[in-house]
Amino acid sequence: MARAKVVHLYFTVDDNYIPFLSTTLASIVAHSSRKYKYRIVIIHDGLSLKSKRTLKGFQNGKNIFISFYDVTIKVQTLSMKLDVRDYYTITTYYRLFLPGLFPTVSKGLYLDSDIVINDDIAKLYFTEMGDYYVGAVPDSSVQFYEEFSTYVSNVIEMDPALYFNAGVLLMNFKKLREVNLEKKAFGLLERVTFKVAQDQDVLNFLCKGHTLLLPEKWNVMPLGEKMEKPSLIHFNLMFKPWNLKDVMYEEYFWEYAEMAGVKDLIWNNREAIPQEIIDKIKQGVQSVKAFCLLEAGKAKEYHDKIYGKKEKKKKKTIQSKIINDEVTSVPKLSKERQVVLDKINELERLGHFDVDVENDPPYRNLMPGDVDYLRKKFTSKMKTLWANYYSNLYFKRLIKKGQIVIDGYEGVEHLKKLKGGAIITANHFNPFDGVPIHLAQKKYARTKKLFTIIREGNYTFPGLYGFFMRNCYTLPLATNPTVLRDLYKSISVILSKGNLILVYAEQSMWWNYRKPKPLKPGAFKFAVRNNVPVIPTFITMRDTEKLDHDGSPIQAYTLHFLKPIYPNNELTEQENIMRMKEDNERQCKEIYEKVYKTKLVYLTEEKKEEIKEEK
Repeated sequence: MARAKVVHLYFTVDDNYIPFLSTTLASIVAHSSRKYKYRIVIIHDGLSLKSKRTLKGFQNGKNIFISFYDVTIKVQTLSMKLDVRDYYTITTYYRLFLPGLFPTVSKGLYLDSDIVINDDIAKLYFTEMGDYYVGAVPDSSVQFYEEFSTYVSNVIEMDPALYFNAGVLLMNFKKLREVNLEKKAFGLLERVTFKVAQDQDVLNFLCKGHTLLLPEKWNVMPLGEKMEKPSLIHFNLMFKPWNLKDVMYEEYFWEYAEMAGVKDLIWNNREAIPQEIIDKIKQGVQSVKAFCLLEAGKAKEYHDKIYGKKEKKKKKTIQSKIINDEVTSVPKLSKERQVVLDKINELERLGHFDVDVENDPPYRNLMPGDVDYLRKKFTSKMKTLWANYYSNLYFKRLIKKGQIVIDGYEGVEHLKKLKGGAIITANHFNPFDGVPIHLAQKKYARTKKLFTIIREGNYTFPGLYGFFMRNCYTLPLATNPTVLRDLYKSISVILSKGNLILVYAEQSMWWNYRKPKPLKPGAFKFAVRNNVPVIPTFITMRDTEKLDHDGSPIQAYTLHFLKPIYPNNELTEQENIMRMKEDNERQCKEIYEKVYKTKLVYLTEEKKEEIKEEK
């Protein structure tokens, strides 16, 4: 009896995409043939055990086999060099690794996780390739949108009709190893950042003249005229039935989602998506179209980098002088920002450190029932899920664009060693200064959730940012006594479950203010009453060469985790609060003086000296 031929299939996924990959796998199983063995490899950089068990459930031990390949170490060396955008993540680059990761396999079929299949995928896999590097279907979105075509013509320098979509990619592993595609691809990515489709652009550029064009039915997108019974449907770009209603071909998706046992989960999640997020998703194609035209106009810049020509760099000169952390001269600094700086200096001289300097919009007071602190309601859970997912993409994008710069972390061992819950304190100088803390939590304390105490006014901000403020594990500090009691009870529950609560104990935000300010006792009261430690953090800054929209240097952050401060059971509550607060202030002062190499002196102290001299 002849041995069954093997179909080698590869997917890349993270925990967020498990329900959708489950739907894809269900469609593969539904059309599999007993004549073949389907070896499915899931490439990942840290899937949870729960996710692995879910995906393993599609293995039958007869002709469907599923295994996992962790590329965490490989990705860590490349992640800071690779660009990502808000509609895809670092996983999109994993297909470039495949030929080298599996040296004994001669051919593999890479598939995105936003597809469903209406035919036996083996029919596509066993397409004869000859010496072609890859086999793929021309990208219908490029043919459909003129802006996409313009980008491909100008930047990739190829006929848009030949530009393929890399979400369904038949790969000649043997040939790709011979031509050393991985090395060439990452070498090119180090020289140039393709802003629209990154790895797909690189593959098209390197495989020009070496691509076998496959029938359209093997990568059909929800665009143009509807095809009757396509072999493979790819819910590309923003056209995903788990986000939007009435997507073309969605009936196939829901059929296989039901087979996979995830239809109700996905359906309910879609129904709970807030309108703010739906609006953003719908705007996605228009944003990409505009971006394509913008980048097409930069074709010469791309080609200078691609072909190794020397690019003339315009150096920006920043004439700023920092004396005792007071900005005395910044060219083109906006009038609004200068007013803020002057106000900060005046408040420091008066010793009013707990007064805000920004003009916030008006807000209403929160009333009982307005806040579901513990996210008990289903709608609250779904909003929190979406808010955290999109805020993570949003802030990663800001980091990639250089609008948020993080130099690194110090003292992370204090966070790693933490057993139960804790209060984290931090200096407050920017609306986004919590981003480094959240990233550190995701990296070094993934089993814990990080909640943030916010002002009542922040909770009612309008727009997408307001949506984040209400739903990204935030705890508004209300003025209504009943709502405030709910907050205190919720804090106790959150800490008892071993989670973290970030408190800005300075109680005010002073823009780019580098000195540690005197602290308020509230954070330490929470710690004492719940018998948990306080982990002080302090962010130090340095000027970068890039200016923000106000004409001031964007700051690069270093987040310092300082020594945890534990309550002392032999002291009274008030004694503990004062001791812990003073210890926190002392540690922040020490790190400030160590990093900036200057003594901590406030302008209010200088004013006192002036008064003494006048007398």
